[in-house]
Amino acid sequence: MRELVSGTDLLVMLVLLTIIFCYARKIQDDRIETYEYYSHFTRALFLRIFSGLLFACVYIFYYDGGDTQYYFTGSRCIVRMAEKNISAFVQLMFGVRTPELRSLFDGTTGWPTYFKDANSWAVCRFSVPFYILGFGSYIGTTIVMNALLFIPIWRFYKMMVRIYPHMSKNIAIALFYIPSVCFWGSGLLKDIWCMVGVFAIYTSCYMIFKRERFVWGNIFRFLFWAYVLTSIRPYAFYTVFATCIAWIGLMKFRHIENKFIRVAFFPMMMIGLFAVFLVFLDNMGDLAEGKYASVGSMMEQAVIIQDDLKRDYYGDNSFDIGTFDASLSGMLKKLPQALSAGLYRPFLWEARTPFMLLSGLENLAILLLTLYVVIKMRMRVIRTFKEDPFLMSLCFFVLIFGFFIGLTIANFGALVRYRIILLPFFMIVLFRLSEVYRKTREEEEDE
Repeated sequence: MRELVSGTDLLVMLVLLTIIFCYARKIQDDRIETYEYYSHFTRALFLRIFSGLLFACVYIFYYDGGDTQYYFTGSRCIVRMAEKNISAFVQLMFGVRTPELRSLFDGTTGWPTYFKDANSWAVCRFSVPFYILGFGSYIGTTIVMNALLFIPIWRFYKMMVRIYPHMSKNIAIALFYIPSVCFWGSGLLKDIWCMVGVFAIYTSCYMIFKRERFVWGNIFRFLFWAYVLTSIRPYAFYTVFATCIAWIGLMKFRHIENKFIRVAFFPMMMIGLFAVFLVFLDNMGDLAEGKYASVGSMMEQAVIIQDDLKRDYYGDNSFDIGTFDASLSGMLKKLPQALSAGLYRPFLWEARTPFMLLSGLENLAILLLTLYVVIKMRMRVIRTFKEDPFLMSLCFFVLIFGFFIGLTIANFGALVRYRIILLPFFMIVLFRLSEVYRKTREEEEDE
C-alpha cells in the first residue's frame, strides 16, 4: 500500500486543497447572507476531505492496504487500458466483464483484483473520473472524490433545511459531524457511494414529486444513482426505493380532503405501492446479477452471508444473533436481535480496538437519545409520524436497513461501516422528535 504514496502526492494535495478551498469560500461568501446555513459549507466540506485523508493514512500506515487499495488500483488499470485499447476501456466503464476483456490486461495496465466481483468492480469503474482528476494519485483521488461527492450531500442538506427550517444545526450534526460517518464515509470504499446514492435518491424524489422543479434533470439523477446503488449494493437501493414510494404515496394521500375517500383509498394505495415495488424488484435481477433479484433470493443470501461472516477467523471482533432459516418467519423471529445489532452495536463493553471503542461511545450516545425520546414522547411518536410522512419514511429506512445489516453481518468492523448509511437518518428522526417534544412542552407551559 505504501508504494501508492510518493513525494508528488504532497504537491498534488496542496494544489487540490488550495483550488477547492478558494472555490468553496467563494460559494459560501456569495450565499451566506441569504442562507445562514451556508456557514457549514466550507467547514463540512473540508471535514470530509480531511477525514478522507485520515482514512487514507490509517489504511496506508496502520492496515498496510485493504479494499481501498484494490479499488484504487482497479481504477488505475481501467485508465491504463484507455491507452492500450479505447474500445475495451469504454466497455469496462459500462460494466462489461468478459474473459476476452480480462485477457487484455497485462504488465502495462496491471491486473485488477476485483474484476470477477461485479459489485466491487463497480466501485473501480465509478472512481475512474476521480482518479483522472486526482492526477493518478491515491491522495489526489481521495480529495477529488470527497469534494465532488459532497455536492449531492449538500443538496440533500438543503432539502432537509427546506423541510425543517428550524433544525439546520441539528441536521448539520447528523449529516456532517458524526465521527463514524465522517471517517468511514470519506474513504475510497463502497460505503461512500451507497450513502451519497441514498441521499441523492431522496433529493431527486423530493424535487420531482414535492417541488416539481427541474423534473427531467432530477429524473436523470434518480436513474444514475439507482444504477450506481444497484451496481454496488442492490439492497440499499431496494430499501430507499421502497421508503421513497411510501413517502410519496402517503404525501399524496394526505392531500385527499374527503375523509371517507381517504379511508377507502388507503388500503388500495398500500397494495398498489407494494405491487409496484415487487414488480420493480422482479425486473432488477439482471442488473443485480441475480443475488438480490427476488425476496426469496435475498433471504437465502442473508443466511449465506451470516453463516460466512461468523467464522472463527473474525475472533473477538464478531458477534452472533443466532441461526435462522431462509424464510420470512425465520427472519422475523430475529427482528429484536437484528435491530439492536443494526442500530446500537457494538456496545461499549464489546469494543476490542480503539476504533470500536469510539464507535461504542457513539452508539451509547445514540441509545441514550433514543430512550430519552421514547420515554418523553410515548404515544406522541406515532402521532408525529402520522402527521409527517417524510419523517415516517426516514424511520422506515432506518428500521428496514438496520434489520437487514443486523441480520446479515456478524463482524463489528463491517457493521460500523455499513451502518453509516442509516445513522444520519436515525439522528434526524431523533432530533425531530426531540424538537416536537420541546415545542409541545412550551405550548403546554404557555397555557
